[in-house]
Amino acid sequence: MSELSDEASESEQLGASLSLWLGDSLLRPEELDLPLDLHTACSIGQYDVTKMCVFRREVDLDGKNMGGWTPLMYAAYIGHDNITNLLLEAGVNVNARTPKGLSPLMLAASCGNESIAYFLLQVQPPSSD
Repeated sequence: MSELSDEASESEQLGASLSLWLGDSLLRPEELDLPLDLHTACSIGQYDVTKMCVFRREVDLDGKNMGGWTPLMYAAYIGHDNITNLLLEAGVNVNARTPKGLSPLMLAASCGNESIAYFLLQVQPPSSD
């Protein structure tokens, strides 16, 4: 049998993946490779990694990934309040749009993330047109 079919290693890999998605810190921030991981960190709730990226300023905090999403969009959509606040304090663009025209506010509202929608409205109030 090949090493790839080893059930123990598959179980360990699955456990590590699930731990990351649940926000457990199996990896230290320095073990992750930046720019792609800023988007990943924001989507899986890795506050320390996001904070490191914000303070280092080595990556574009408003950069879009291949899907056309910014880190703020992921944090707003999934509901990571602390990461959303960190990005807002860093001055990210709250008006960026996905390829389908969705803003971080729309993404937060679509998932019922009311507190994040509130934070976003404080930064960019709706126009009175």
